[in-house]
Parts: sequence; C-alpha cells; structure tokens
Amino acid sequence: MAYGLVGEIEFGIKILLVTSGLTLFFFYLRPFKKINVYFSIYSIAAILLIVGLIFRGIFGALIISFILFPIIPNDKGFEKNGVVISTPFQGFMARCCSYQIMERQFVIFEKDYGIFESEGPIDFDKIKIEQTKTEFKLTYSTDFEEGIKEKIIKR
Repeated sequence: MAYGLVGEIEFGIKILLVTSGLTLFFFYLRPFKKINVYFSIYSIAAILLIVGLIFRGIFGALIISFILFPIIPNDKGFEKNGVVISTPFQGFMARCCSYQIMERQFVIFEKDYGIFESEGPIDFDKIKIEQTKTEFKLTYSTDFEEGIKEKIIKR
C-alpha cells in the first residue's frame, strides 16, 4: 500500500514538467550546452508522438503508448465517500477489466490498495461499497455476466 498525490494534481505536475522541458530545450538551443542534451529528450518525444499520430496502426499505437505511458492519468470510474475506483492506464493493448482502488486522505493524498481484476466491465451505477476498519467490500455487477459479484480488499 502506497501513498501518492491525488491524480489531478499529479497529472498537472507531469504536464508542467513536460512543457517546461520542451520550453527549456528552445532556450538552451544556442549556444549549445551539455544541458541541452537532457532537454532534447522532450523534443524527441514530441517528434515521436507526432510520427505515431501520422503512422497509425500497430506501429503508431506502440510509439504513442510508449511516449504517453508515464503521463496519462488513470481513468476514474467511481468516487464516493473518499473511495476512488479507477482503471489504470496499462497501454493501448492492455487486457480488460483491471481496476485500482484508492482512498483519499488529507485532501491532496491518496492511499493505493492495489489492483483487482473483474470478469467484465463494472457497471459503476450499481456498485456498492461497504467500509470497515480492516477492509472494503465491493458489491457489483458486470456487463458480460449476469449476477452480483463481491470482492473484499484488505486495508
């Protein structure tokens, strides 16, 4: 179980980091300095991203996935009473139905309780979460299978 920043704050910091690196590349372009080699990583990543968008298909998806993997935030599916269930970004060709459960703490932090697998996409309109001091009990239904599923996640 790890602590981290809230996803929106973390995404904002990542975007600021990328834009500042790309901007500093152009500031240190002339005269050429050793630090420009570091900042050139951001410009090369931007060029590869454009190439990936131009050459679609598997080649483009692999390039885009490689470049955007550290930047793209998790897709938040459910949030209620400080509990957040999201779909972690695992690339464009990842398998279905992995979900990450986190709990908001101290306004800007989240405690990560790990990733769990589901038999199909969860219907977040019908999900119920019961909290105790030692565990979360998720009651949900999926789109692929009928019936109600239960998942217990230890705190």
